[in-house]
This record gives sequence, C-alpha cells and structure tokens, in this order.
Amino acid sequence: MKNMRSEIWITRSTFVVISVALLTSVTSCQAGQPTLAPEWMPFVEMARQAGCADIRNRLFVIDQTLVFADQSGNCADASYSQTLFGKTVGQVLCVNHDSIAGPMKNCMDPSYAALFDTILTHLDEPDLGLGSSHTVQQLTL
Repeated sequence: MKNMRSEIWITRSTFVVISVALLTSVTSCQAGQPTLAPEWMPFVEMARQAGCADIRNRLFVIDQTLVFADQSGNCADASYSQTLFGKTVGQVLCVNHDSIAGPMKNCMDPSYAALFDTILTHLDEPDLGLGSSHTVQQLTL
C-alpha cells in the first residue's frame, strides 16, 4: 500500500511539474515573441502612448543597457523624434527631434554622441549600424 501511494504521489507531482512547465512555455511566447523583460515595460508603455507615431514607432534595446526610441508621423509639428535612453525612461542621454523652431539634436551626455550619430545615420538597418560589437534587439509593441 505504501509503494502504491508513493507511485501515485510521484505521478501527481510529475503531472504538476509538466503542467507548470507547459503553462510557462505557453505564456512566455506569444506568436513566437519572447516575454518582455520587466525593465523594458515602461519604454513600451511610453511608445504606445506616443502622440505622433503613425508612420514609425520602434524601440530597440542596445547591449541590454540602452534603449533607442524611433518615432515619426504625419504631424504639422514634432513629426519625428529619436531618443537614446539609459536603463530608465527618465535617463535621457540624447535626443533628435523636429520642433516648431526646426530640427533639434542634443546629447546631454557627450560620451554617447558618436553612438547616437551612427544610429541616426543607419535607422533603416536592423542593427542600427552598430555592427557585431553590439547587441541590438527590437522590442515588440
């Protein structure tokens, strides 16, 4: 009787482990997309709420430490904006945007100016022109 109970317990616990594993794998992949890391969610929410982004609205994680936001739209003013962030939405490193006064570009941290210029020059490339020395991952909005 004891052996039968242990076998039933093992069978039930194996079932639970397999069920949890399957549930985790199903919820962590949506249409082939990996689960978004929690630290990137504020950026995704910011991009989803962007005002003028009907042409382009993209986010890229660079080297798991920087986020690049690229937005453009059909607006009379502020029709495009590119921003390089640190790890948080509040840590703006560089901006390039349209304004009523014309184009504006500024790097609050000059050490990121060359990287930002490279990205701006290569917006249409999947790696943003950064090459194999950097990891670039586009986030799904």
